[in-house]
Amino acid sequence: MKKLKKVIKNNKLIFLSILLYGITFFVSPQVFFKSVEMTKVFLIQMVEIMPPIFIISSLIMVWIPTEVITKTFGNESGFKGKLLSVLIGGFSAGPIYAAFPVAQALFYKGASVANTVIILSSWAVIKIVMFMVESNFLGITFASTRYALTIPIIIIMGYLMERLVSREDILKELNNKKVEYKSVKDVLRELPNMNCGACGYKSCQDFAEGVMRGEVVIDDCAIRKRAKKTSPVLKESHQEE
Repeated sequence: MKKLKKVIKNNKLIFLSILLYGITFFVSPQVFFKSVEMTKVFLIQMVEIMPPIFIISSLIMVWIPTEVITKTFGNESGFKGKLLSVLIGGFSAGPIYAAFPVAQALFYKGASVANTVIILSSWAVIKIVMFMVESNFLGITFASTRYALTIPIIIIMGYLMERLVSREDILKELNNKKVEYKSVKDVLRELPNMNCGACGYKSCQDFAEGVMRGEVVIDDCAIRKRAKKTSPVLKESHQEE
């Protein structure tokens, strides 16, 4: 029973979704089957889009020097960094959920909270492709005016987020976790699951199995190791562990 409670606690959203689907099936079967069909389409889209996004995120972590990311998107990048963040989001492709692995990779490498927020927000609402579609349906005057109003708001929101949420707190929450690994799944939850191969294993699954066999420790993950090197906070937490 305790094990079941722990599984439910660790997967609250999944169990909540299953519960809602179950209720919908009895209340309105028609809505249920439409929902299942939409979920199927969404999952197929994710399978098509996410692999290349994970590859790009892994390449950012492994190939691009931390100094480059810090200089371009870090706290010292100034207003130029904000504009570059807007451009990255604006020229991006794919749905907003594809932005999160890329944003995480940039954040781990030294991007500021403000620029991370700006990249995500720009990706969501001011993509170039979106401008073309919006202009076609609502007119270029409407689209241009919305973009002219939206971009400054996104930049201001980035500044505000940086005042409210510190980089150190985010990194602590992401990485400073003392976990007792009882299974491969426990290890996988703490890995980036990008399958970059930088650790010497073919996939994060293989690496997690190696951790359980005692061949490696979780911080032999190249992405986690780089993240700890780029943050004094994580260096301290790593020493405590």
